[in-house]
Amino acid sequence: MSTVTPDYLISHSFEKTGLEPYSDSFPKISGRFSKNQLSSLPPSDERKMYDLKIMLDRILYEKKLTNAAFESRTNIKMNSFRKSLNDGIGRRINRVTLAKFVIGLGLNRKEADQLFALESQPLDPDRVLLDAVVVHCIENKHDINEFFETCKQTKLAVKATE
Repeated sequence: MSTVTPDYLISHSFEKTGLEPYSDSFPKISGRFSKNQLSSLPPSDERKMYDLKIMLDRILYEKKLTNAAFESRTNIKMNSFRKSLNDGIGRRINRVTLAKFVIGLGLNRKEADQLFALESQPLDPDRVLLDAVVVHCIENKHDINEFFETCKQTKLAVKATE
């Protein structure tokens, strides 16, 4: 999929909304592994969440936004976001929060794919409605208000916080 159009968002049949609760799709494995076997395993969910939080913190630092500017551009409360970042691996950052972060800060598709891959999976605009909305907003350089409007138009239950 190269471009996500408004018609595509309305007419395409998506497998998921992207709002489903996170679930660990891999069975829990126990046993003894050699160092070679361990090194070939994919990173754990905990490790990916840690790496995601490090990347988000780095992006925040590089953008040098005030709390008010961050909240205005992303519709995310800075105190809550900081608590999520500082909570080690205990508190997950969900896809909606990540979408607001990406759109609000004007990140590009490559950066968004990296962040979403660390959250759970890369953006998949052919299967997941939220991902298609995110890609559409990135491609069209939409701000957070246009993101919420697109969600409303596609009947995706993502609303701005008051």
